Amino acid sequence: MSEEERSFRAPRGTYDLLPPASLGWQHIMRLAMDVFALSGYRAVETPIFEHTEVFERGVGEASEVVGKQMYTFTDRGERSLTLRPEGTAPVVRAVLEHNLHKAALPVKLAYAGPMFRQERPQKGRYRQFWQVGVEALGVDAAALDVEVIELGKRFLSDAGVETELLLNSIGHVDPTCRGAYLEELKSYLRSRTDDLAEDDRERVDKNPLRTFDSKERATVAVMKDAPVITDHLCSDCDAHFTEVRSLLDDLDVDFTLEPRLVRGLDYYTRTAFEFIAGGLGSQNAVGGGGRYDGLAESLGGDPLPGIGFALGVDRIAIAREENAETDGKVDVYVVAVGDDGVRAGLKLATALRRAGLGADLDLAGRSMKGQMKQASASGARWAAILGEREIAGGRVTLKDLSTAEQLEVPLDRVVEVVQG
Repeated sequence: MSEEERSFRAPRGTYDLLPPASLGWQHIMRLAMDVFALSGYRAVETPIFEHTEVFERGVGEASEVVGKQMYTFTDRGERSLTLRPEGTAPVVRAVLEHNLHKAALPVKLAYAGPMFRQERPQKGRYRQFWQVGVEALGVDAAALDVEVIELGKRFLSDAGVETELLLNSIGHVDPTCRGAYLEELKSYLRSRTDDLAEDDRERVDKNPLRTFDSKERATVAVMKDAPVITDHLCSDCDAHFTEVRSLLDDLDVDFTLEPRLVRGLDYYTRTAFEFIAGGLGSQNAVGGGGRYDGLAESLGGDPLPGIGFALGVDRIAIAREENAETDGKVDVYVVAVGDDGVRAGLKLATALRRAGLGADLDLAGRSMKGQMKQASASGARWAAILGEREIAGGRVTLKDLSTAEQLEVPLDRVVEVVQG
């Protein structure tokens, strides 16, 4: 076997998440679930694969996700299964299956997990990617839209990502609202078919809204003059969108109206939004969401309006204003020499950890000099030195690694001093 054959690599479009970057990534995941819980969103986990029909009927067979990006396979029971490309349809399926909507409404759920899409890898876009998100089902009030939007904006800010909120309404899927608009949009696009990028021409009849998503220069130029949905909203959708904007103003949530914003999945209705951040190039959205009032029915359930968002953990990690590698670093690095030192050091590190402080120590038998290098590299503020003299006197030398100042404290006061 050649060296090349022995050198396995992660599949294209995937990557190994390694320390220290993994520390910041895990911080994002934990923070998301903590922030979502403060608004009453409880954790839910669904399988990473579903029956293919969940996505065909929910996301839409005409969507690019279903048509070109899904990882679909047949199992040994001849069932068609698909690795989930997004989180909303599985959560709605779970709500319907377990009758969560029969209790108090809205049903408020939060999730975090991997998604899978076979698309061209680029910065911030991978074939296995992680998302955090929330779903709120059973209420169609504009106030719920605003709660969800504000929650996403606040979490991103807490995570160190300042974003611009883009906002639109894409109306209801009915003849008096989006139906009439789509006919006008199709008519316009048919008149400009030759000017569209070749890959976008098939969307004119199958999924004309998706032409707004195109990044092809020719199509972007055509769409600048295309009719927009906000000029064609029915009275109910217009009133709903007006209230959403008013409530966002009440909460001092800034937004930019973007009449050409559509979401990439077919189940969206009414409110649609995206969070835009810097540092991501052309793929500058860290996430978004919107209403999906007909999704439950498309999955065979009772009418159950809903709204939610999904945020890309990979993109958040790239866009964070602070260095993600600082997350999770230890507060105290215990430096101890000899068997007695290791025993005392392990006991001290455990006490610090039980007090909620980050603590690490050398268990590889390094010299005192080597351990001090490890302490500096760990990012800890303090080095807790346990030499023969300290152990004999029941004391610890605490060295502030940022100032090089030292002080001796009794072993039983180390936690107090570090916390102080």
